[in-house]
Amino acid sequence: MTPVEFEVLGTMRIRNGSSHATVDGRIQRTLLGLLLARANTPVPVDVLVEAIWGESSGARASQRLQVHVHRLRKALGSASRIDHEPQGYQLRLWPGELDAERFETLLDEAAELAGQAPEECARLSRKALELWHGRPYEGLDIPLLADEAERLTNRRLTACEDLYRVELSRGRHTAIIGELIELAKENPLREQLHAQLMTALYGSGRQAEALRVYRDVRRHLIDELGLEPGPELRAIEQQVLTGEPIELAEPEPRPVRPAQLPHNVRSFIGRDTALVELDELVETDGAGIAVLTGTAGVGKTALAVHWAHRVRERFPDGQLYVDLRGYGPEQPVPPTEVLAGFLRGLGVDTGSIPQDAAELAGRLRTALAGRRILLVLDNARTVEQVRPLLPGVAACVVLVTSRDAMTGLVARDGARRIELARLSTVESERLVRRLAEDRLTEDSSILGVVVQRCARLPLALRIAAELINIQPANQLAELVAELADEQTSLDMLDVDGDPQTAVRAVFSWSYHQLAPAAARIFRLCGLHPGQDFDVFDLAALAGSTVRATRQALRSLQAANLLDRTAQGRYQPHDLLRAYAAELVAETDSAEERTAAITRLLEYYLHSLAAARLAFNPHSLAVPCTPATTRLELPTIADRTGALNWYAAERDSLVAAVRAAVQHGQHAPAWQLCTMLVGFFYLDNYWDGWVSTHRAALELAERADDRAGQAYLLGGLGNAYDELREYEESVACHERAAELFDEIGHEHGAAWNANNLGVVYDTLGRYAEAIRCYRRALGLFQEANDPSGASISLNNLGDVYRILRSFDESAKHLRQALELQRAEGTGDAQRFTCRTLGDLHLDSGRPTQAINWYQRALEISLELGERFRSASMLARLGDAHAAVGDNATARDYWWQALNGFGDLDGARTAELREKLDT
Repeated sequence: MTPVEFEVLGTMRIRNGSSHATVDGRIQRTLLGLLLARANTPVPVDVLVEAIWGESSGARASQRLQVHVHRLRKALGSASRIDHEPQGYQLRLWPGELDAERFETLLDEAAELAGQAPEECARLSRKALELWHGRPYEGLDIPLLADEAERLTNRRLTACEDLYRVELSRGRHTAIIGELIELAKENPLREQLHAQLMTALYGSGRQAEALRVYRDVRRHLIDELGLEPGPELRAIEQQVLTGEPIELAEPEPRPVRPAQLPHNVRSFIGRDTALVELDELVETDGAGIAVLTGTAGVGKTALAVHWAHRVRERFPDGQLYVDLRGYGPEQPVPPTEVLAGFLRGLGVDTGSIPQDAAELAGRLRTALAGRRILLVLDNARTVEQVRPLLPGVAACVVLVTSRDAMTGLVARDGARRIELARLSTVESERLVRRLAEDRLTEDSSILGVVVQRCARLPLALRIAAELINIQPANQLAELVAELADEQTSLDMLDVDGDPQTAVRAVFSWSYHQLAPAAARIFRLCGLHPGQDFDVFDLAALAGSTVRATRQALRSLQAANLLDRTAQGRYQPHDLLRAYAAELVAETDSAEERTAAITRLLEYYLHSLAAARLAFNPHSLAVPCTPATTRLELPTIADRTGALNWYAAERDSLVAAVRAAVQHGQHAPAWQLCTMLVGFFYLDNYWDGWVSTHRAALELAERADDRAGQAYLLGGLGNAYDELREYEESVACHERAAELFDEIGHEHGAAWNANNLGVVYDTLGRYAEAIRCYRRALGLFQEANDPSGASISLNNLGDVYRILRSFDESAKHLRQALELQRAEGTGDAQRFTCRTLGDLHLDSGRPTQAINWYQRALEISLELGERFRSASMLARLGDAHAAVGDNATARDYWWQALNGFGDLDGARTAELREKLDT
């Protein structure tokens, strides 16, 4: 595939070296535009058909689309450019081939340099802006492209403002006046541009013109919006009038704009009345809450997601989405977990998220204040699950879906209930016709049977339509006969029966057509404790090869029995999961189910061991139960690979611990917990850390597993220390110490003693801390662990520094550094370099402190540690201030403030105080 350049930042063009490829005709250009807007992502056929032809698409639209795709491939000069996948058509692009992607990449690079290299930042920003030659996708009047064009246009305006902020900081006031005049004229209501223009004019000695700009923009704002200028513009006007220098305001960190909506549903039909009611919700002045209620499979989620996509531009600050799992085989998601997830989605760092439910709810309301965000709370079970998630501001809208009537939410919180009935017969037939393409003729006898058997439930109708699509033409009559055999069940549905029966029957039609291997994989999905999974998980669960499992998964996807997530993992709908759980309980023996769970736990245990070794080769060795069968493990080659694997599997690993506890498998439970500690520490996942350790500890105590108890208590002690629950931490570590001594595990005892010393250190109990560190040091030396010994030496050096025994501190720190350099443990060196910096700063040698802090910062940056990097930046600021270099000190403090974000309120308050003086 030869690289070419695709241009969409203006009239759409294609460059192939010095020549241009031509794409003629509205349909061809529209098709290319849609594929470029979602490059490297499958675009469903019905999305393309509806965008190109709308309501006039006709019965053979998909065949017509194939013809146009063929022509487009020829125009692009490469058949491999456009793939046809089960999810739709996908245009394949190399990195850098699309000008919109290059534009955003250059801006991201520029943003990283804004504080350190303003000249290079400006150069990259201008290089990005030079890619534009008009409005994005100019000439293509398609709603899907209009959304993308609007997004890119807003990014361009923001980029211009960022560029001119940098140029003003460089003193290039006069040079940018002409550009600002043109841009402000094109955007008369954009206050930031006018503020920058006033600053540039005033800085160039043109005070009268700066004031005239203020009068003009004020008139526009009052005439168009009925608003006075904002505080920044008013402050600049006052500074110009009084002849004061204009202080450039530091840009506020841009708030994260979550976009968590799932993919829009294919071929949405009907629900006109409900859509009107939901639209009215957006128009209300008060905080809008709507509840979509109805039976299982009636299309509540489909309607919620479809409407949310339709109105998402009316929520410029983003959209939050969660599946509350109110109905399904898994336990409902607790509000605390949802609140924490929403806060992470809004950009709040994990480390600063509280644990208390009331604090979490208050923190979310604070994060939503002043923002217009849509919250979709899908599949709720109770009012109590929903109420803590409600925002406290009128600008946000909440859409809840549930099988429950949510009476309390309506009565107390003023929610509007919208009840969804099953689709009408006409709507059901339209849906099946659209999904089954041209397989059904106008007088087809199949259509009536399908609609009746599916009880007019959209979920069942979609699965049945796919069966029609894949059924050979000469076997459609057999499908009708099979449906007719189930007529009695359908009659029951018409007399207030359970519509889930229809769904279950339709699932059975798909299930019984599967090959035995695929059918078994589907059943085992009902055993998996996680919400999603990958091919390695399922291969272990089935005791099969990855290759065979992947083939089975393709069959399940084709039958619409599994979905593929955006991250490439697999996830069944909750009803399908429940159906799979029923099947595995009915079909597979208890022994077979236990063996499958055992294989899965062994897979997670050995994969986690590999990830832990790649992440930190010097960590405490943890026993790992040998696998009873051959396992295929993913390749985890380095630290980055380990972190990526953990990020994808974290929730499933936590669920695996709970499954091990549920099945009474105490060894895998505590071994998984212990191996997870380093990863939990990295992303501050305190809830998962504490809950898994407590559950596993209870099981280990029942099994009288002393080693498991020792490891788990040590891990709990570390978690409680991080949560500042010091009494609990000390108690856990002391009990762990007894158990490690009892079983003769010197290495475990060494780490436990070191960690107990850290708690005493924090509490100011320095004599006890020194005693623990010295005991740990001796045990590490006996265990021939120089890495652990260096940690204890560093900790001893830090305590002596606090006690102002500087010579004793330096001696221990030199020993620690010598060990770390000999072992090549760069990650441990960052602690010792930091402590040496603290020692030199405290003892009046700030110049030497700067060198040590700089080295510690470099290591933390290499490891991707945001909190420790921010801490080093703050220390560098302090050291530069100590040598009298206040300008450099302020620069480091500002970087540290941005780095901490919400991670440490006390540190950020301290930094703000320094910056204000």
